Amino acid sequence: MIDTVKISRALGDPVRYKIMLLLANSESGCCPQPGTNGALPGLCNCEIMAHTGMIQSRVSYHMKELTEAGLVTEEQRGKWKYYYINTATLKDYAGKIKADLLR
Repeated sequence: MIDTVKISRALGDPVRYKIMLLLANSESGCCPQPGTNGALPGLCNCEIMAHTGMIQSRVSYHMKELTEAGLVTEEQRGKWKYYYINTATLKDYAGKIKADLLR
């Protein structure tokens, strides 16, 4: 079961929403990509840092919030983490919001 309030709070932050847009629009990254089983391409910390102008600790904080909300999955590769949109959670969230609010 998804936590719609937690997801809404995570998406309500402008920085995290921008990061989600970056992930959604990523085509390929600067670093070698692991297999994603048909999922959207991901980004590593360095790419998110470059696009947002944030230092590593701020990126990590925001990515932790997105990961804990279930919106993003992460994979550790050496010293970098790769992040991917969790499309299943987003679809469930959209369906739950529609069911709850658009009766």
